[in-house]
Amino acid sequence: MNKLKGIIYDLVLYAATFGIRKKASIKKILIVRVDEIGDYMLWHKFLQEIVSAEQYKGYTFHFYGNQSWKTLFLNFDAAFIQETFWLDKLLFKKDMPYRYRILKQVYQQGYDTIINPTFSRDKRYDDSLVNASKAPHRTGMVSNLESVRSYELGYDRKLYTRLFEEKKKPLFEFQRNTLFTEFITGRPSLLTDTSIDKNKLPSFPVTLPEKYFVVFPGSRSKSRIWPAENFVRVSDYLFENYGWTAVVCGTKTDLAYTNAFCTQFQHALLDLTGKTSLLEMLSLFTHAQCLLSVDTGSVHLAAAVGCTVFGIFNGSQYQRFAPYPLTMTNNFYAVYPDTVEKELANPVLAKQKYEFVVNVPYASVNPEKVILAVHGHYLGK
Repeated sequence: MNKLKGIIYDLVLYAATFGIRKKASIKKILIVRVDEIGDYMLWHKFLQEIVSAEQYKGYTFHFYGNQSWKTLFLNFDAAFIQETFWLDKLLFKKDMPYRYRILKQVYQQGYDTIINPTFSRDKRYDDSLVNASKAPHRTGMVSNLESVRSYELGYDRKLYTRLFEEKKKPLFEFQRNTLFTEFITGRPSLLTDTSIDKNKLPSFPVTLPEKYFVVFPGSRSKSRIWPAENFVRVSDYLFENYGWTAVVCGTKTDLAYTNAFCTQFQHALLDLTGKTSLLEMLSLFTHAQCLLSVDTGSVHLAAAVGCTVFGIFNGSQYQRFAPYPLTMTNNFYAVYPDTVEKELANPVLAKQKYEFVVNVPYASVNPEKVILAVHGHYLGK
């Protein structure tokens, strides 16, 4: 079935790029970044350095992004781009007329240069946009092959005219983005962390408790769920020892998980499930005592405003997205199952076994271990 879908996608791409490609009257560069919120938060600050590179003076910059984080981009980064386009990834996957229109639009722009700063490139998403552009200059990274199907290996052999490769593994994603930006611009990056300008954040629309912590019990991926009773156990500790109110967050698709938590938690709480925008979420994290969450984009949002993070992880893609290097923050705690933590202590084993996604249940993280991390952080404060 996946092969058949791949053939259909290829035919749509062929149809969209059939015909004469108009020559643009101005030099245009397209930057493509259509992956998820966490990926965006670990990259977006580099955009300014890329567009201000000496070799791109006189160019007009366009940007194609994932509409799921459109509001973040418009608030923090839109000033650096002359025109933006937004991809609905679900429609792009399932609706062939929509896919055709998107690819045709990219093709007809007549881009001179395209830049794809994504490590885990995907033939069916970002690389299809690169392919449709037919730009004479196409820069990207040597791809992480985890998501590439065996029968698609080598599909991108001639897709890029210039590729960046960093062989050091594991490598934190922010550091990889630093190196790629330096590859693009030819000069050292001045960025050292993901912190954002809090003055650009809106005021939170409702009155919040004086002191609170944020609980994010849901995930778009069912494999990343940590049982509600575990969240409750740690939240009980935070309330009973510090008197903080639980503020429960998530999207409407997380209702099953947030409802389970709210039903079991017997102390004060504020349920904001489905009631916060991404910008409001950042405002919420700014004043929170800490965040308790599984491995989701929320941990990267929280880290960007300096909120203490207690995250539940299973070892997948170790050191790529977590834990944060101490050079960037000293209040990001990634808690792993005991068996995983022992293996991660062996650098060779960690590199061999945990470079990609693993199937270790998140439920195997003991809540008492999270409580120990909380206790260690707040000891003496």
